[in-house]
Amino acid sequence: MRQAYVEKWHLENDPKLGQAAMSETISFSGPDFDDVRPHLWTFFEAVRTRKPVVEDVVFGHNAALACHMANESYFRKGTVSWDDASKTISG
Repeated sequence: MRQAYVEKWHLENDPKLGQAAMSETISFSGPDFDDVRPHLWTFFEAVRTRKPVVEDVVFGHNAALACHMANESYFRKGTVSWDDASKTISG
């Protein structure tokens, strides 16, 4: 009885093959954009015009430090903190 029910259910609910036309394949490619180009442009403009950039050396240092602290925390399997006096990661 169960087998008959399962077969009936599949006949009623399974998708029918070949009933619907295949949809046309649509592909989209956006404009050729590269994250490096604007970064390099900003850097070269700062060098050429001697204007300060938004992300200066301190910003870069803090961003790298946050990544290093995340790695240390992961490998130590605990929390870490930055000791500004000794310039080391402790935890």
